[in-house]
Amino acid sequence: MALFMNEKDMNEMLAGICPEGETYQGKAWGTLMSGTAEMLALGALSNVSCYVGVTEKTLVIAVLETFDISHIYGKILLPFDRLDEVKIQKGLMPSQRIIKVKSGKTKIKLSLVNNTITAKIKDQKQGMRVICEALEHLKH
Repeated sequence: MALFMNEKDMNEMLAGICPEGETYQGKAWGTLMSGTAEMLALGALSNVSCYVGVTEKTLVIAVLETFDISHIYGKILLPFDRLDEVKIQKGLMPSQRIIKVKSGKTKIKLSLVNNTITAKIKDQKQGMRVICEALEHLKH
């Protein structure tokens, strides 16, 4: 059982759910905030750790199990062309970004932080930047 989110698990899990024919432009770890319908549908009542990736066409989220972060509990794939709304804001911490995405009835609130306390991911800062930049271009 993994104690920390890590590069190896992130790469393996995201590779397993990458849309066919696409490649990741950026990857990072994050937290899906509770309260979204998707989180409740997955049975999560609190914030849940996740690995996030953006391909040329899709926002990909591997939702991790609450008590064993070495396993995927669920996956969320949101094609860019189906996103109705994208908001990116700074969070409470200087290195935090809050991403709100809406696609039809699907609403997701995601927190990305450049923080190494709970994750051993060396390119977190660059991954966050690439994800935010890819989504910035989609803002309506």
